[in-house]
Amino acid sequence: MFRNSREKIERAQQKSCQNDQRIFKQFCENTSIHGLKYLFEDGSRLIERCAWLLVFLSGICFSGYFCWQMWEKWKQSPVLTSVETQLYPLSNIFFPAVTVCNVNKVSKIKLQDALRNPKYANVSYSEMQSTLRYMTKLDRAINNERPLKELNQFYKSRNISALDLFKILEETAPSCSDMVMDCNWLGLTKPCMEFFSFLPTDDGMCCTFNSAKYFDPMLGIQSSASEPLRVNGNGYRMGLNLVIDANVDDYSVTTGKFDGFKILVHAPEEFPDVADRGFVIGPGTETFVAVKGTTSFNTEEVAREVAPDQRQCLVEGEKKLKYFQHYSRSACMVECATRIMHDNCQCRPYFLRGGNTSRLCEFTSYTCISNVYEDVRARGDKICDCLPPCADIRYDPEVSYASFPGRGFNLTRTFKRLVQERNLSAGTDGTEYFKTNVAMFHVYYKEKTGMRYRTDIRFGIEDFISAMGGLLGLGLGMSFISVIELVYFFIVRRFFLQHRIPSDQTLKSSHSPNSDEVRKVWPSSQTLSSVMTTMEPNVDGQRGLQLVRRGSLNLPAHMQARLYKY
Repeated sequence: MFRNSREKIERAQQKSCQNDQRIFKQFCENTSIHGLKYLFEDGSRLIERCAWLLVFLSGICFSGYFCWQMWEKWKQSPVLTSVETQLYPLSNIFFPAVTVCNVNKVSKIKLQDALRNPKYANVSYSEMQSTLRYMTKLDRAINNERPLKELNQFYKSRNISALDLFKILEETAPSCSDMVMDCNWLGLTKPCMEFFSFLPTDDGMCCTFNSAKYFDPMLGIQSSASEPLRVNGNGYRMGLNLVIDANVDDYSVTTGKFDGFKILVHAPEEFPDVADRGFVIGPGTETFVAVKGTTSFNTEEVAREVAPDQRQCLVEGEKKLKYFQHYSRSACMVECATRIMHDNCQCRPYFLRGGNTSRLCEFTSYTCISNVYEDVRARGDKICDCLPPCADIRYDPEVSYASFPGRGFNLTRTFKRLVQERNLSAGTDGTEYFKTNVAMFHVYYKEKTGMRYRTDIRFGIEDFISAMGGLLGLGLGMSFISVIELVYFFIVRRFFLQHRIPSDQTLKSSHSPNSDEVRKVWPSSQTLSSVMTTMEPNVDGQRGLQLVRRGSLNLPAHMQARLYKY
């Protein structure tokens, strides 16, 4: 019994294999895919079939390779950034923020006055000066753990906290009114100074024009900035014009080996990382900063259909920042550095924003935060998830300068007014003071219009299907109908054939052993026409064999009756 059961299983498997072979042959003979019908063409030689097989495989390789390339292109770069217009009105975007930092971080006169406070009676000028040098330039703390530890013990013994030291820095730094001798916005001197904010940066306390809202409850800093400013024209008369005073005789703690200022032109929402991106203006120069505004935006399809890691940018609202109202890459990097410092050093420096619960770093933590800050600078793209925004504004400055003041400047009303306000001499001494202490610079749009970039989907699903269909049609002649044929032959027809076989067993006895019916053949029209013959009388009245034309269905009625019907 076991042997009979095994034989039945083997016969069933053999029949199933034979049926699959026949279905495959019928598919090749009838499919619309190019080249397959020649593999089983009756009367063709082996070399012909091999040649067509190579052609078909070449078509598969051709289509497969380019379809794979198309898939990789669609997967890796699904978006395309192109120039939408070169004439986008810059009046539609905010005027850039301008951060001005004096190279001198501490006024000598102000520091002397601050140390008269009884709280700092036991702190000498040189000790406070050394303290403020570490606070205004973090990289000085690297590999200086011992003097920092001594400073920390010194101030702890005198009950002076890190917040007290920041207040000293804020109090003694050159203020905006100290630096700015003359301010002109859109040709008006008022209310130009109202748009300045005195804020902490990575380069000490600086003055920022047109900044976004700033709030740090622990430091007690809150800027009263409103909506960022806009302009309707170009040229230096339609921008910001400043006359700034370095007052080099009042230098006490500096962050550079030169006299003058560091300037950064940036978006109002960005963190002013002046130490990394600022450019230098020296005394005795007049500098023109012509800004080119470039904007970018994304379509709704990009935001809806493409993931951030594929489009490599973030749309508005995808990532919220804790201490900044609007997302920008620089703000994200700052928050990333703040978070890592909280984790590794349990504190933050004064120029990074934090909440009421965040603790200002003492000197023993300066080496830790310096290492973190340098690490974020070097490996920020790897350790911080800070993609650029898809809708962004970039300000590219073109800087040119000349010597200042010119020979005719001492005859202008501006010179006379400034000399009077600063109690300077209108003669040679006043002119010499301007050459050694004062700089003038202008920030303005170079053109009324700028570039606007559009980020759109490179390949939508319809474009991808069209491209794939074109490649498959070019290499194999495949179409949507070809896919239906594959489903029909290898699923539908195979299913019905398997379920029809038992009912056909009763027909075995009515056919000869060598007929197609005994072998359960389901021949196609081409196969039948190539093997079936009819007997027709010839001209001599004798019956002979006459081959029916390949592909013809004109078979005798008695032969057609013997065929299986689907």
